[in-house]
Amino acid sequence: MTSVLQLPAELWLQVFSFLSWRDKLSVRCTCSHFRHLLDKSRPLWRGFHIVLQQFSRYNHLFWRSLAQRHVGIVSVRSAGGSALQLSDLQLLNYDAVVTHEALQPLSCLRSLSIFHLYSVPGPTCHLQTWLMALPQLRSLSVHGGHPLAVYADILPSSLLSLTLCVDLQPEDLQVVSHRAPHLQHLHLEPWSASSNLVTLLPHLFPHLRTLRIRHHHVSDGDFLRLQQLQHLDTLELLDSYYRPDPADPSWVVNEPSPRLLQLISDLQDLTNHRVRVITSSHRDPLTCHCV
Repeated sequence: MTSVLQLPAELWLQVFSFLSWRDKLSVRCTCSHFRHLLDKSRPLWRGFHIVLQQFSRYNHLFWRSLAQRHVGIVSVRSAGGSALQLSDLQLLNYDAVVTHEALQPLSCLRSLSIFHLYSVPGPTCHLQTWLMALPQLRSLSVHGGHPLAVYADILPSSLLSLTLCVDLQPEDLQVVSHRAPHLQHLHLEPWSASSNLVTLLPHLFPHLRTLRIRHHHVSDGDFLRLQQLQHLDTLELLDSYYRPDPADPSWVVNEPSPRLLQLISDLQDLTNHRVRVITSSHRDPLTCHCV
């Protein structure tokens, strides 16, 4: 008798294509070989719709399986109409109409991350609706999408942590400082040049405890002005590399330059070594334990 493992994958996928959703899920549970075949075949799950409830039941393996199957439709059911006990939400390439009423079950959300990696946002910034519907939001991370000016004036005052990898201008940060006066953690990677932004940070965000920025094109004086952040304890530099030979731009050394090392030493002397400086970051913004 031919072993299951000896049959070509194409044959099994053809058989699986005739199964109902319920039967496919049942087959997944029979053995790791079938689970691997099913999860790696995106066409088998086209149109699959899953309803989520009781979030405590789901572990990282469950979320990974959804990512592998490229599930495109997910509904969230809240028992009794009460608010979901969901604290952290990540949205990837999300740009669709959403109403304040639809977001009501998420009103207790504390952390929201939005990543626009490939899609180009339309004329309407739907992030505005999200921000107005999440009054308890403590952490917001935005990568791509519309310029900060479109939604800066509706940021919730509850924000303590903010990541901005978007197009922004100095005047936009001034608006942010008024909307989120108690901001403690800031990750700033503007699409435009940031040399004229760093000098504003001590005045606009005096309560910062952690700061992540790029230092290239920032003057020595502006860099050392970060000593004025009296509560700063961690500074992370996201571009700790340099080109030793200006005539050879292809020669890049992926470590702090002598100039940067001297600046760091000067900053630590000025702050009595209160500030810990990190000069390399290997973290992927999409790294998450659940997918």
